[in-house]
Amino acid sequence: MPIVFIHGVAVRDDDPVLARRVAPLGDVPWATIEAHLRQHVAPVVSDDPEGVPIMRIYWGDLGARFAWGGQSLVSRPSNPEGLERVADAAEQAAEAAAEVTPTIVADAGRPTLRERRVRGVRGAVTAIRRPLEDVVPVFIGDVMTYIATRGTAGAPGPIIQRTLDGLEVAAFAAESRCEPLVVLTHSMGGQIVYDIVTHFLPLMPEHRALRIDYWCAAASQVGFFEELGLFLESRPDRGHDPASLTPLPSPDHLGGWWNVWDHADLLSFRAAGIFEGVDDSAFFAAGSLTTDHNKYLVQPEFYRQFAERLAVSLGRPGRGTAT
Repeated sequence: MPIVFIHGVAVRDDDPVLARRVAPLGDVPWATIEAHLRQHVAPVVSDDPEGVPIMRIYWGDLGARFAWGGQSLVSRPSNPEGLERVADAAEQAAEAAAEVTPTIVADAGRPTLRERRVRGVRGAVTAIRRPLEDVVPVFIGDVMTYIATRGTAGAPGPIIQRTLDGLEVAAFAAESRCEPLVVLTHSMGGQIVYDIVTHFLPLMPEHRALRIDYWCAAASQVGFFEELGLFLESRPDRGHDPASLTPLPSPDHLGGWWNVWDHADLLSFRAAGIFEGVDDSAFFAAGSLTTDHNKYLVQPEFYRQFAERLAVSLGRPGRGTAT
């Protein structure tokens, strides 16, 4: 049974600076996720859990890129080299003028009360803004980059194409082992999979045989995206009739689907009340407002619940997880 993990935004394997910035958010290493999947999920459908292929589809290098190195971010200095030259020139001019009128220049060079207050407020706001700008623009940038570059079935974008290629490899392994294909997504990874099973797979003949047998969307924004109509297959008339919910993706391409969220995770959203018949539930991640978005992935109880739902979906409720 191949198990595939698709990560969310702000993941850059080759960017240690970003890794340090997201560390306070409780980033979970892939090795930890892989170990939990093997221990708790792999035994549900395979008598050989150690032999189960577990793979990660990485797309972070295709995400947001700041063309001018983040010059749009207010907490960063604007053209620091230019500012240094201006400061040097101003200092030289002040020194030259002081030789002629030292008393006047000294008074003129002293910041006024208003200037000191402005500098104090600016420094305080920058101190608050800087940590947020270390992470938030990358989060938003990855989402916007995906939407802008995902393409269509006729011309899939790079993130979609890499995910499709990875899923095809996993599907081949699943067929070879006579086992189902199971996918776990985190955050933005959920939107990628939803677009794939609703738009790309049905409309791309070369991928029409690909089927995800069970999908767990942890901390996703799938329900939020559908309410806003941001998916390629979102209906223009969605929500006009509150009793008319969005049908689940075709069973030709998706089996079971568990959407899981946490009340304290402000970046996770419900799917119930939007999608017809989705398995949607809360999970208490026992973290904090800053760490709950990633906390699912480190909790053994999350993987145990994942395994239980997977077993039921596959019609194998008697099979337990490893302890």
